[in-house]
Amino acid sequence: MIITCKCGKYEFEVTKNEIPKEGRDVQCGVCNETWFQTPYERKAKSTSTISFGFLRTLFYIVLIVLTVAGVMDMLKDYFIPNFPETINYYLFSQNIIEQIKNGISNLFILLGIRY
Repeated sequence: MIITCKCGKYEFEVTKNEIPKEGRDVQCGVCNETWFQTPYERKAKSTSTISFGFLRTLFYIVLIVLTVAGVMDMLKDYFIPNFPETINYYLFSQNIIEQIKNGISNLFILLGIRY
C-alpha cells in the first residue's frame, strides 16, 4: 500500500500489516510531518452499471443523431424527388420516432406522470 505524506510531496510504500484497521500515527521520513493514517479500503463495486460518463456520451450521440435527423427532415422535399431511395430512410426514421414516442408515453404512465 502506498501512503502519501500530509504535505503531498512524498509517498511511501508500506505493507498492509503496518497500518492496523483502526489506523495509527505515522511520520514522514523526509519532512518529519506527522498525521493519522487509516488503511485504504477497497472500494466496493458499484451496483450501478451505468456510469455518468456513459450517460454523457450517450446524450451527445443522441443529440448528434437528432441534429442529423432534423437536417434530413428539413431537406426531405429535396431528397425524395431527387433521390427516391431516401424514402426508405424517411419511413424508417418515422417508425423509430413513433416507437420512441410510445416508449416515452409508456414510461410516463409507469411513473404516474401526466402530460
